[in-house]
Amino acid sequence: ILRGGVKIDKQNWREFAITDIFTLKATQSGIDRNKLVAGNGDTPYITRSDMNNGWDSFICEQPKYRQDTGNVLSVGLDTQTAFYQPCSFYTGQNIQVFSSPQLNRYVAAFIIPLLKIQLQKFNWGGNGATLGRLKRSKILLPITESGAPDYGFMEEYMREIEYRQLREYIRNKGMEMRH
Repeated sequence: ILRGGVKIDKQNWREFAITDIFTLKATQSGIDRNKLVAGNGDTPYITRSDMNNGWDSFICEQPKYRQDTGNVLSVGLDTQTAFYQPCSFYTGQNIQVFSSPQLNRYVAAFIIPLLKIQLQKFNWGGNGATLGRLKRSKILLPITESGAPDYGFMEEYMREIEYRQLREYIRNKGMEMRH
């Protein structure tokens, strides 16, 4: 139950094509690791890894490549990974970028697990996650009375989960400090 008393199981839901909610495009960089300009920096290098939000390392500016803008999802085709990227980044090969004006870290936190369910049907070899297959995929989302995705609900739901987790963490830390 959210603070406003709305339950997730009381929401109306509808299926949407992924292209109804996101613009899908290939990464603007797609740099092979062996072609990276050497040097430490503060720009994330995103790969298809399922670890650390896909962040492989932080790299310096790569003059021959354009960065992808942040506030997007990075989707690894071969590995079926999906992560929210808050800031601009470079990527390795086979990364798709999903963007939406309604996206923020809370909406992304709501959608990513649902998107990963769809990505599970893809695998290495003949049934990999191609751009065409991704465009045909559908995702179930809560809707407004008009039938549009309810981004406000998604954000509020994830804010509530974050609030509860932080409250629990603080309560547990307080208990540890007393002992």
